[in-house]
Amino acid sequence: MLNFKALELSDIDKLREYFCYPTITACDYTIGSTFMWREFFSIEYAVFIDTLIIRSRVMINSKADITAFNLPIGKDKRDAIAAIDEYCSANGTPVALCIVTEGDLPLLSEFYSDFELFQDRDWSDYVYRVSDIVTLGGRKYHGQRNQISHFKRAYPGFSYEVISPDNLDEVTGFYEALMPTVSKDSDIFAEEQVRTLEVLNNFDVYGMSGGLIRVGDSVAAFSIGEVCGNTLYVHIEKADLRYKGVYQVMNNEFAKHNVLSGTEFVNRGEDVGDVGLRVAKSSYHPCGMIDKYIMVVKK
Repeated sequence: MLNFKALELSDIDKLREYFCYPTITACDYTIGSTFMWREFFSIEYAVFIDTLIIRSRVMINSKADITAFNLPIGKDKRDAIAAIDEYCSANGTPVALCIVTEGDLPLLSEFYSDFELFQDRDWSDYVYRVSDIVTLGGRKYHGQRNQISHFKRAYPGFSYEVISPDNLDEVTGFYEALMPTVSKDSDIFAEEQVRTLEVLNNFDVYGMSGGLIRVGDSVAAFSIGEVCGNTLYVHIEKADLRYKGVYQVMNNEFAKHNVLSGTEFVNRGEDVGDVGLRVAKSSYHPCGMIDKYIMVVKK
């Protein structure tokens, strides 16, 4: 029988091997997304035969709050799905699987033939080609190039730096000063602020990569993410809007400095229904969206 425990920050090193598995696509299966949102979604985990099983509290169509299981990640995905099925049967609860993508449906159809799928556009990932984000070529990126040109003319001495122990305190101080200037009536936004500080205060524990834009002696923006497989996942991006064009510069420079050999895509996560985020992420013309479903198996 599966034995679940609450996911804690101290579990990162113990569970790191399970993330960035070859089948990964959605941002939810990365260290950054999983641990940053562990409390918001009440995430718990169990390890079953070298395979990680995560369960969390999720919403269906912003109404029903249910417990659902992520698709297992590890060596024995099929056996782990069978273990989930057995666990739910023993506890008298329906089988519900979340963060199910189109590519997962053939495997799940081997186990279940009668189920409902629920999908919320707010939680679809935006995916871009690395070449587009790095080069910003063609007419469709005319606006981004103009913003970058304006920034470079206004701040010709700007620089990009890798976040390191030497400048981490500066980045943290920058964000602490930035937080009160940005306000949204959203539980998700409030949680993101808390977890961004957690990442900065535990940068070595998270083990992700970061970069900043410096103007003169001041930090103007920073980004944090990680490369898994062929994709760069951007988890955090913050900037001081008094520097016109700084977000476009941060986006472009972070991609340039963090793609590895074989990195083909940039995943910038969801817009969580935020109108401003949706406009900004759509303006970069994603090459695709990763739609995620909640699968509820009928009894």
